[in-house]
This record gives sequence, structure tokens and C-alpha cells, in this order.
Amino acid sequence: MATVDLTGGTSAIPYNGINREYQIRNRLNLGVTHVAASDTLNVLTVKANTHVKKVYTKVITPEGATATCTIGDSTSAAGFDASVNLNAAAGTITQSTVSDTYADGKIYTTETSINLTPANNLGNAVIDVYVTCEDLN
Repeated sequence: MATVDLTGGTSAIPYNGINREYQIRNRLNLGVTHVAASDTLNVLTVKANTHVKKVYTKVITPEGATATCTIGDSTSAAGFDASVNLNAAAGTITQSTVSDTYADGKIYTTETSINLTPANNLGNAVIDVYVTCEDLN
């Protein structure tokens, strides 16, 4: 089980607006970066003093075979979403549900990463991971 750092996109770039809410996004092209089942993919960096409200995934290109994953952090690998289908039709969006550990979000007092853990080997899927945040500074 490897840890793969795929942070990038608009990772950790807060919007300094009046309402202090912003969204960060990262596109993962697993056709370029193949990963194995149970690898931990660091996909987005969240700054300290941030309330992560929701995490969404959007399938751009389906894997083409059975492919699921969880989305969470170092404390709970499935905290934000316990079941994401990476072989769903292009355009499918998933998000946290009331049964997920962090259904009401989570406050981070130190910088951390949002992680994706695949249950299957992945070599084709392209997905966007979105995180809705609130700056608590």
C-alpha cells in the first residue's frame, strides 16, 4: 500500500470573500497515474483553521470496470464518502450522505490532506474532487 501525492489543482487556495466560503478542486487522471487497490492518494490540501463542509466527486471518464473508492482523511479513510463508484456514467456526482462519519463536515486546526483510497486497481478513470470549505481565520 503506497501513498501517492496527487495534490494540485486549486488545492489550498482560499477565497477571501465576505462569506469566507470557497471551493477547491483537483482533477485526477488515473489513466496517467495508475494506482493500486488500498493505495492512499493525497488529492487536496486543506489549510489550517478550515471547516470542510462537503466533499464531492464527479466522474469525467469512467474506469471501464468495477472501481470504487472512499474519500476521507488520515483519521477516517471513509469519513466524507464511504462509497464512490468510479465506473459510473460520465457526469455522475457523488457527495457525503447522512450516514458518513463527517456528514456535517469537519474542522481542521492544522493543514491536512483529503485522501482517496481505491478498493480496486485504477488505470483509466478521470475524476474531479471538489471540497467546499469555510475559512475560520
